[in-house]
Amino acid sequence: KIRQPLASVQLITRKPEEQEVLRRMEDILREELNVKTVVVHEKEEDLVEYHAKANFRVLGKELGPDMKEAATKIAALGSEEIVRILNGEIVSLVLQSGKTISLDKDRVDIVREERQGLKVLNEGTLTVALDTTITPDLLYEGYVRDLIRGIQNARKETGLEVTDRIALTISGDEDLRAALDRFDQLVAEETLAMKIEWSSQAIGTPVEAGEKTWTVNLAKV
Repeated sequence: KIRQPLASVQLITRKPEEQEVLRRMEDILREELNVKTVVVHEKEEDLVEYHAKANFRVLGKELGPDMKEAATKIAALGSEEIVRILNGEIVSLVLQSGKTISLDKDRVDIVREERQGLKVLNEGTLTVALDTTITPDLLYEGYVRDLIRGIQNARKETGLEVTDRIALTISGDEDLRAALDRFDQLVAEETLAMKIEWSSQAIGTPVEAGEKTWTVNLAKV
């Protein structure tokens, strides 16, 4: 869900002109993706582990009986050699028969394996890596963002004006109470709440927050 904030997104491209465009868009990306930090750089190898696989469709016809050996050696390529291929360079491979084959992006399929805690997507020259580790603070903020959404909906349903101030009575479990204690000022600012009280009784409008549920009562002041 987009209301759950994440720590960071990393945008990786080796093209300087694309890096410049992304840096100019950092504020927009931070808001639209709901992340705390946007990092633009060129070293995809910091985010993923590379593995190489032979493109059998391309190499099979050329190598014939040498294909099995070539596939084994291609699978053993190191990160440095794979990065060279990704950069458009040619990597040479010598087979036992004495035959030399030239490896490029058409002859080798590059597989990217995400490092723990990252969700990595690649499209053309751009790689996007989201840090999916949810810290307690991020989790609490996600709960509170759902609460704010629910309060804003309740304001509309009760016919309140945009500038009307309100008083809130809120209930939920201990995690939700901890979240409200941490982000009560954010709730007050976003909803124009002049007063926020916690109640042990769940009487009011339910607001879902993931697997949890807030209960909210609001009144105009």
